[in-house]
Amino acid sequence: MLSYILYGLFILACLILVVVVLLQPGKSGAGDLFSSSVSSTAFGPRGTASILSKITIGAAAAFMLIALMLSLPVVTGSHSVLQSNAPEATPTPQASPAASVTPAASPLTSPAASQAASPAGSPK
Repeated sequence: MLSYILYGLFILACLILVVVVLLQPGKSGAGDLFSSSVSSTAFGPRGTASILSKITIGAAAAFMLIALMLSLPVVTGSHSVLQSNAPEATPTPQASPAASVTPAASPLTSPAASQAASPAGSPK
């Protein structure tokens, strides 16, 4: 809900900014910048700010602040893929048919068979 309000204000600030900038009169022509006329200088004193320039400054500040607020994940409800806590899907090992068969106990591996298999003359 908050993000919809911010998107509406953002579009409104964009439209106001475009309209107010287009309504402002130009300071001087391009040829006047390079002439020696003292009355209109490019970087001279500006005087009092008109209502259009005040609206421009306000709309530009609102545009930037709302754009910063819309980039916050708290406002939009989005989350980073890199910081997600989802467990990774690990493949489960499939048992092969040969590994599932248990070998039968051979008589040579049992302790009684190993004593019987040892030579009679060897020391124990």
